[in-house]
Amino acid sequence: MTSIPSYSMARRAVSIEEPCPSSATHFGVSLAALGCVLAAVAALRRWPADTSTRVGILLLAAALPIGIGELAILKVHRRASTGLDWSKGFQFDAARTLTKVLGLAVTLGAIGLAYWVFPEYHGSFYEPFFGPLRRYAVPLAAFAIVYISLVDGLMREPRDIYWQLGRAALGKFTDLHRADLANHARGWLVKAFFLPLMVVYVHGSAGRVLDFSLDGATWANLRLYDFLYDGAFLVDLTFTVIGYSLSFRLADAHVRSAEPTMLGWAAALFCYQPFYSLWEKQYVPYAGPGFGAVLAEWPTLRALWAGVIIALVVAYALTTITFGWRFSNLTHRGILTNGPFRFTKHPAYLSKNVSWWMASMPFALAGSPQEALRHSLMLLCINAIYFLRARTEERHLSRDPRYVAYALWINEHGAFRALGRWLPFLRYRAPSPHRQELPARS
Repeated sequence: MTSIPSYSMARRAVSIEEPCPSSATHFGVSLAALGCVLAAVAALRRWPADTSTRVGILLLAAALPIGIGELAILKVHRRASTGLDWSKGFQFDAARTLTKVLGLAVTLGAIGLAYWVFPEYHGSFYEPFFGPLRRYAVPLAAFAIVYISLVDGLMREPRDIYWQLGRAALGKFTDLHRADLANHARGWLVKAFFLPLMVVYVHGSAGRVLDFSLDGATWANLRLYDFLYDGAFLVDLTFTVIGYSLSFRLADAHVRSAEPTMLGWAAALFCYQPFYSLWEKQYVPYAGPGFGAVLAEWPTLRALWAGVIIALVVAYALTTITFGWRFSNLTHRGILTNGPFRFTKHPAYLSKNVSWWMASMPFALAGSPQEALRHSLMLLCINAIYFLRARTEERHLSRDPRYVAYALWINEHGAFRALGRWLPFLRYRAPSPHRQELPARS
């Protein structure tokens, strides 16, 4: 057996024989939450309530089992990574708590100002987000004050960025640390951009799935395929909204760090509205005729093809489910090594990109080989964006030695380890100056 040391922060040797590092989440808890969400979907299809109410029930169906499983059973609030010290007991400090509340108010005020300034957030598109926010503003504010006081009384280092911002608002600018402020701003920018968008998406998805008529739906006419496809994305979006909403330190789901590079941000934002519609329409409208039309003369092959696509989108949804309360683009909220992440570092990107090739079939433009090639190259451009997202995420997460250990383990045990040996640029490399690579096995 050959042992190669990981980079120095890990303080231990990394061996190809070691088990996969432990995960920040428990896949069993995530699957229990999935079961609750699927049961809620089945029940809500028979309950003619308004969409917002039904979405709220779906979110509770996902959040409550995870909260119970992680807090009551796994006791994640006792982890050292929370920054909380339960041994010292709760120590209430009214002045410090009020200072932090002021810091939170400064943060939310800046976000509110941005929503008011930018035309993107005017009109009715984002009403599914802003409507409930206005309706529940008072109880949310009360909850925030109670939560801040509780966490503050347990923190090992209570003078966090909220305290620093509160002090700065009181004129004590010397207490504000630039690095903390930058990371805080990036983390809240992620939430401010993605949470409204995902809330809108989950409302639209819930309307399609919960009101979908299964009368006459079969695999042969692809209506059952359509229902399962939309259903997988409804589940994905439900857990996505939970992730952006519940970034609590008390549940070890807080943001450790947010993507620090412009390249990482650009690669991610290009994949979401309103940016995606702008550049996709003008530069990479890759879609072909679609597998339903191309394979219409071969119903058995079309049925099998549809089944593979559904398997891919289910794998994509399972990846989001694995995060529990921790899903978020562009942030580090704990290293995941279970579920689909036991097989590859980027299961969501892989399954999503392969499904696009199979569903759109840009290579099958009949009668025009040149157009087929052009559309295929455009989809390759989108694949390249996702590859860039994967690389920037790896670079960000590699600041945590647990991720380095996990990624090196995947090099030797992942489902695509052989591909990495044939194409060495796909293999993970630990960051310099501590870069170490495990030897490939013959």
